[in-house]
Amino acid sequence: MTSNWVPPDITPICVEQAAPLTQCSQAGFMFLALVTQLFGGSVDNVYSKINPFAPPSKHDYTVTSYHGYHESLPDLGPVPLDPIKPRAHSTQIGPIIHPTHYKSHSYDRPNRFSESEFFLSPEYHKYDVPFSKFGSERAIIDYNFLKTGKFYDAFGADSKVSPKVDKSKRSRKKRSVKEYDFIIVGAGSAGCVIANRLSEVKKWKILLLEAGPEEPEVTSVPSFAPVLGRSNIDWLYRTQPEELTCRAQRGQTCAWLSGRVMGGSSAINYVVYMRGNKRDYDDWASLGNNGWSYKEVLPYFKKSEHNRDIEGVDEKYHGYDGPLNVERFSYIDQNVVMLVKAFNEKGLPLTDFNGRNQFGTMVTQTTTKDGMRASTNRAFIRPIRYKRSNLDIVTDALVTGIIIEPNEKVACGVTYIKNGVVKSVYAKKEVIVSAGSLNSPRILMLSGIGPKEDLDSLNIPVFSNLKVGHNLQDHVTTESMLMQLTNATSTLVNINQIIDETKRYYKSKYRDGILAQTGPLQITAFIKTQFAEDETAPDIQFHFDGRNQREFYSDPSSYLASETLPFSFYDSINVRPILLTPRSRGYLTLNRTNPLFGQPLIYPRFFTKQRDMDTLIAALKYAVTLEDTQPFIENQVKFIRRPIQACANYTWGTDEYFWCILTRYTGTIYHPVGTCKMGPDTDEYAVVDHRLRVYGIRHLRVADNSIMPKIVRGNTNAPAIMTGEKVSDMIKEDWGQLCLES
Repeated sequence: MTSNWVPPDITPICVEQAAPLTQCSQAGFMFLALVTQLFGGSVDNVYSKINPFAPPSKHDYTVTSYHGYHESLPDLGPVPLDPIKPRAHSTQIGPIIHPTHYKSHSYDRPNRFSESEFFLSPEYHKYDVPFSKFGSERAIIDYNFLKTGKFYDAFGADSKVSPKVDKSKRSRKKRSVKEYDFIIVGAGSAGCVIANRLSEVKKWKILLLEAGPEEPEVTSVPSFAPVLGRSNIDWLYRTQPEELTCRAQRGQTCAWLSGRVMGGSSAINYVVYMRGNKRDYDDWASLGNNGWSYKEVLPYFKKSEHNRDIEGVDEKYHGYDGPLNVERFSYIDQNVVMLVKAFNEKGLPLTDFNGRNQFGTMVTQTTTKDGMRASTNRAFIRPIRYKRSNLDIVTDALVTGIIIEPNEKVACGVTYIKNGVVKSVYAKKEVIVSAGSLNSPRILMLSGIGPKEDLDSLNIPVFSNLKVGHNLQDHVTTESMLMQLTNATSTLVNINQIIDETKRYYKSKYRDGILAQTGPLQITAFIKTQFAEDETAPDIQFHFDGRNQREFYSDPSSYLASETLPFSFYDSINVRPILLTPRSRGYLTLNRTNPLFGQPLIYPRFFTKQRDMDTLIAALKYAVTLEDTQPFIENQVKFIRRPIQACANYTWGTDEYFWCILTRYTGTIYHPVGTCKMGPDTDEYAVVDHRLRVYGIRHLRVADNSIMPKIVRGNTNAPAIMTGEKVSDMIKEDWGQLCLES
């Protein structure tokens, strides 16, 4: 099976490690090589050989020449062998979004996208161009446009691109236009659902575009989640430096993992199935979003769910015949049992978090099946992909903009790049952007939909002046609140044993055992602190993950930046109190140097409201009291009271110390939401209405977690899937097909 997965390149981190880290050892790199060899391929690779757009038409372009690009662009130089790092003179942190060659000192890796030679050439950097449509002909905005505002007709004398056909044949050949009823941008948690549901209408032609590759088999192993982040199926985004976040981490920024692969973040997340609280959706409705109350969204949660646990018998709250499998792991970590008992002793009842009451504790339900991940690609696309001829899927397709008719302000299609070729496709009915909370706003802004002052500064024509990129929220926590285990409950083994266990899992007929679970991530708990504004709902959720405590304390920043070993093996547990109802709001903007291919500039703005800090400090103090429970005493589990490196000047356990670990070792469980806010037209921050239609642009919707007005009290994968289900019915209703799916 051909590999289409490239593991994280941790070599630059390992070179700078202050103390030996297992993942940086020769055996650690052998583990990465083994995982690549055994799990790097995809069963879906057969589909990537079927190109619905071959051969190239007159609407396909390759860049041939270019003159006078924006003088302020830095000279990026020759293509590096290692992933691009920020330039010393730049204040923008993060990689340039384009495929790169990877090379390790220990073993060879395949090219990230071997066919994209255009991106790998030194000339590539001159062609970072967003695209738009004006009138009957397409026009291209290049960096000269960013300076002059001049448009270049794609077939005119000023063209900076040329069709992949002989010029002499242009007048004799009729252009071939790729046209669909609906185009879906992004095959993530919501996008895969929408593609499945819309293609149920046989007369509709659907196109699903995904920037990443087919989903590799490495995603199927629950314990391998750490090795998925920072690999080629992650967008490799990082936050910008801020005063109150990530101050002790590399570059004083935090990684924000986001899936760039079929299945999106559902293919790289921690497989927790959590819907949030009833109050979350009732609050959305109270803000003027009709149809989004808990009573109205519950049927869509149930529609997608196939619950195989005891909760599945509760038909009021759970579905049992949907495509998404929901179950608990058959392998239960002994420390998970200890933690559940400890919280229960503290007064938290055992509960179904997705049922009537969220307060309590329990082993989490997961989006897995028989010890393997159930991403939305596996659940919604694979079962129907070879059966429905009206669904086309194109991977490795980077969408560069939405084609908008300027007079009527109608979304007509999208432009994207695949294998170095610029392509345009058109939608007869709608374009649905489901690229996630970080990329949906980026695509909208590149298309002229966003804050006018920001777009004007980049000379991007404004079609709709909306607060795109604002209202950013996430679940913030800390990475450095560790409890020490004894030999009685430690699962830590040497790297050779991890390699042996990996081989055993691969060879086993039934995917079970210690790798078919996520260690202490299986348990969660919900509490209410004295700072909670709603007496009926929690304001803190606890998550846990395993650590090698000696290696973490020896070099915290390098350890966190190079985590690649499975969740299952650890001798300490990091307690993550999750702030469920943040009052702070962040924002993101287009990259100022390279709007199209540069990562968006992400400013989370955590802790800009003091109450957020107070709530998390209260939660950390609550966590310390777990030491007094009988399960902790029996297992001799205690918090490590040695101050972490960047907080050595503070006394462990004080408010000042907790403030330090929150601002220095800031963490998140990668739940960004809100950047294309749903709200009534009276809401100055609203980007879409209650039917997810973009204000000011017809036939354009956004459907993913970016539409959340307020973040939910829980993990965000299930809400994204629900959104995909709900918007699919909205679209069918609007186009008269809700009850006529054939």
